[in-house]
Amino acid sequence: MTYLSPTPFRPTFGNLLKEWRRRVPLSQLDLALILDISTRHLSYLETGKSQPSETLLYSILRNLDILDDERNTLLIAAGFRPRQMAKGKVSRESVSGVLERYVEQVSSNPVIVKDAIWDIVHANRVAIAVFSDLIGCDLSQVTRPYNVLELVFAPDLLRPKLQNWTDVANSLVRHIRHEVGFAADHQAFHEVLEQVAGYPGFQERWASVRIGDALSHSTTYLIRHGEQKLTFESVLTSMGSPYDAVLRGIRLDTFLPADEATQKYVAVVSRS
Repeated sequence: MTYLSPTPFRPTFGNLLKEWRRRVPLSQLDLALILDISTRHLSYLETGKSQPSETLLYSILRNLDILDDERNTLLIAAGFRPRQMAKGKVSRESVSGVLERYVEQVSSNPVIVKDAIWDIVHANRVAIAVFSDLIGCDLSQVTRPYNVLELVFAPDLLRPKLQNWTDVANSLVRHIRHEVGFAADHQAFHEVLEQVAGYPGFQERWASVRIGDALSHSTTYLIRHGEQKLTFESVLTSMGSPYDAVLRGIRLDTFLPADEATQKYVAVVSRS
């Protein structure tokens, strides 16, 4: 199914540069001064009228503090060969075990672990209980991971119960577009987008939403579950550092009950 222009999938160097500059955030003038180039030259780079030299490109990568495993997207977009990244010193299996123990022990609230393309790769016992109850499906028995886009945009999962669905959907797409450079060349990422392409409200958001100012790391979920009104604050935490490539792209999403009724609901459901 072809439903979007290729720009979101394989961003141009100019679009990626603009996204990264705004993420810092820096004005065109600020970045031009740092790079010791004219604002006109920087504008040409961002509009695609000009491509960077290799020296300028690496200056951009350094000054925008772009992590090693995200640099290849810009290198390829600018027409340069990708660099081979150093391998992590720990295996994904050992990291998975650490994460599972961590989320079970540090929080009595629902915590889900998401990978770079926002697939849910782990959830603690409380999260499994809460989300299984909310969507009417035992998450401990599913044969494939749900993606957060799927949970929010699919008409038969979490979406019908979200009283502020528009706000949650906008926030989710902004977050994922904010990270699109990281996953743009990831085949599984394309498959996720194809999967949710037909869900109402997704296509137009993905094609038009802007990341705007610096993103908040929390999103309010207002949920109507039967007669219950629940409020969660979803707080995102990134895992990993430049010293541990295995963990890059991992996100912990903790759902904090925002009122007494929600706290009571979590306590009751997690005990059942």
